[in-house]
Amino acid sequence: MSEQTLNPPTSKPAGTMSQTTNSTWAPDADYDEFGYTPVSPWGPVALVLGIASLTAFTGVFGIGLAVVGAVVGIAAVVRIHSAGGLVKGKGFALAGAILSMLCLGLGSAQMARAYENECPPGYARVNFPNEISKKEFVYFGGARRIHPDVAPLIGTQVYLKGYMWQTRQSEGLREFVFLKDNGECCFGGEPQPFDMMVVKMADGLTTRAFPNTLVAVAGILNANVNAGEGEPVYTVDAKIVERAPTIF
Repeated sequence: MSEQTLNPPTSKPAGTMSQTTNSTWAPDADYDEFGYTPVSPWGPVALVLGIASLTAFTGVFGIGLAVVGAVVGIAAVVRIHSAGGLVKGKGFALAGAILSMLCLGLGSAQMARAYENECPPGYARVNFPNEISKKEFVYFGGARRIHPDVAPLIGTQVYLKGYMWQTRQSEGLREFVFLKDNGECCFGGEPQPFDMMVVKMADGLTTRAFPNTLVAVAGILNANVNAGEGEPVYTVDAKIVERAPTIF
């Protein structure tokens, strides 16, 4: 009788697969390790500029920022669209472009309306640097005279913009030296007589100081051609002194 083994070979359950040390992992057919689509930096940048364009309602700097935001936003939309799906963020770019353009339009309209309404009724808007200071003076026989283009303004109600100069108190000003706007942060040097005026508050009025900001003055323009050298020739009997609503 042949010898039989006491432990017959074990059988594996049906449906199981033997494991080998050399087996490899097979990825799922739907898996795509290259499926991630990056966000273009143009999108968030355009959106941030669009939000920053809200400053267009506060001044000219904001208007300029809105222009930049609109240009960058439109360029971002075109750039992302032309990438053919390789990058995303078009929604950010579009939102930024629309917001910038809205702020640009509405902010410009608000500023135009403020400029139109800032000059009080009965006063003539006069550009201090171009219509007065630039004309300087004329001389006949050594005598100083007001320039013929400026002479018709004397004795009339004018609306001017400029800067307060060297005020020593912050409240209760009865008069102050008023300088033309030379387009720089500081006047620089000693102003010429035709570059400045003395503003005197009319009817016992007073004003507070407005340092380092454009000031609007409404009053009657006068002139003293006999003023000494280095002294202001022009004076304004002012009824209104305020921070200028616009910089134009």
